[in-house]
Amino acid sequence: MSDKYKKDISIEVLVGLFTFVILIALGVFTIVLSRQNFLQETYPIEVQFENVGGLRNGDHVFLRGTQVGVIKTTLLQGNHVLVRTDLDVPVRFREGYKVEVVAASMLGGKMLRIFEGPLDGTLIAKGRVIRGELPIDILDELSVAVAGLRDMTEEVASGEGTLGKLIQDEEMYNEMKGMLENLKQVSERLVNGEGTLGKLLSKDDVLYQDIQDSAANIKNLTAKINEGKGTLGKLVEDDQLYLEAQKLLEELRAAIDDMRETSPVTTFGSVVFGAF
Repeated sequence: MSDKYKKDISIEVLVGLFTFVILIALGVFTIVLSRQNFLQETYPIEVQFENVGGLRNGDHVFLRGTQVGVIKTTLLQGNHVLVRTDLDVPVRFREGYKVEVVAASMLGGKMLRIFEGPLDGTLIAKGRVIRGELPIDILDELSVAVAGLRDMTEEVASGEGTLGKLIQDEEMYNEMKGMLENLKQVSERLVNGEGTLGKLLSKDDVLYQDIQDSAANIKNLTAKINEGKGTLGKLVEDDQLYLEAQKLLEELRAAIDDMRETSPVTTFGSVVFGAF
């Protein structure tokens, strides 16, 4: 075998070995970047959707805010879409569960979000179809909001509604303007200390001090009454004085009743004896 032939074989072996090493490195990098462990046990689930809103193979699956898998396939079957995914952890769905497609970020993209259901919910039987929620399309929602805003601006421009009347109806505008002028005048009077309320709010606190003193006097008076001081306090606190006053009122009432009963006799006697 010639030296040239041996040299060509050596070069081919080196090239092949180098290519093999590159392929292995690419495989390792692919596994690392995809964060998948092909030796780890996975737990496949299938979810039926009426619409997946652009969910694609390879999109992430989240459970309780943590990534637990990726979308394997999205298969159109009749009037629904079957989504298959492999999870890193087992999931048991309970009554009240929710599986939905949501936006991955403001920049776009989708992800699958799983809520297994409340802890006290009844477990879903194995083999039962898991159904996903209809996805919310941000663009559709934005279009609806813009359409509503456009309708509102058209109503305002045509003079409909309160805001439209304020803009288009000159009489209402004048009334509102007059009302604002009145409020302005009232606020100016308050600031200037005019009127009772203005005096209360003014820097001159004489009226405020008078009211405070009156309140203090009333407080002291009620305290004395509660303590039984003074005539009124004794009337309130002294039961004996109260009973005597009540007895006096009863005697006075009895005397008035006696006067009423003897009044006709006295009047008749006066008439008879007055004639002689």
